Amino acid sequence: MTPSAGGRHSKLIGAAEIGPTLLRFGRDGCSVCLGGLFKQGRPVALVRELIRTGLSDLRLFSSPGSGYDVDLLIAAGRVAETFLPAVTLENRFCPSFRGAVERGEITAHAIDALTVVGGLMAAAHGVPFQPVAAWAGSDVTSLNPLARPIASPFGDEPLYAVPAIRPDLVLLHAQEGDEYGNLRNLSTMTYADALMARAGQHVVASVDKLVPNEAILRDPRGTTVAGIYVDAVVEIPFGAHPTASFPHYSMDESFIERFADLAEAGRRAGSTAEVTAYLERFVLGPADIFDYLEALGGYRALAPLEREARFL
Repeated sequence: MTPSAGGRHSKLIGAAEIGPTLLRFGRDGCSVCLGGLFKQGRPVALVRELIRTGLSDLRLFSSPGSGYDVDLLIAAGRVAETFLPAVTLENRFCPSFRGAVERGEITAHAIDALTVVGGLMAAAHGVPFQPVAAWAGSDVTSLNPLARPIASPFGDEPLYAVPAIRPDLVLLHAQEGDEYGNLRNLSTMTYADALMARAGQHVVASVDKLVPNEAILRDPRGTTVAGIYVDAVVEIPFGAHPTASFPHYSMDESFIERFADLAEAGRRAGSTAEVTAYLERFVLGPADIFDYLEALGGYRALAPLEREARFL
């Protein structure tokens, strides 16, 4: 970080610094939490960089709806445990997740959205647990390793608790941000990003577009994650691809489907060759976001996603 006017420090890093930054905040076996929701606003470029670091045995958390980026991490063999309410491509299973669970390569814990949100809330508020009443009468607590029955101090109604979830590393993506880490999510599909930022021990964020701090100050209510919670921010155009980042670009469904098809074919055949080739082409091979975009077919292939986003 470099000093700046007013005693503040710039948290802006360059593309070449992403890997070293992730290694500074993370380690083998650490807990990682991913922002966004389903196919919107996922920190996919940061996930690719996380894979490139070689960190492994990760304990993975996410907003309640996760998909492509989680499957990519699992396909790369970086995950040991998942605490994910939903891992889905919405119209089909995530093949790498399914295959890894079937083969016993990862431990997939059965938890629900209340577990993740409640645990993040507890961490964000600085308390050891979050009470949950909604599990009463359900079988969730018999399967959920993070759920515990507790006695209410103010009555005898059934009550449960989930422990604070304090991820070692939180990865977020936003449409805009400034050099001090203030983020602006221009889409409503952020779900728990602000909560994750408050709960995480270290937060690294990518933004499609870096904006001057003056723009942040002119519209303070537009800030969705305050810079005090962010350790590093990096400008990565199309940083959420192939998930959407409205209003800049829509999701690249055909790209996601191609990955799912080859991963599913490999799962059925018991072969890793297809996924290995995919990872080499789109994750391990490209040196930066521009190489990645070239591997996709360049801007010509992505322009339709920008046009589509303007009409949604």
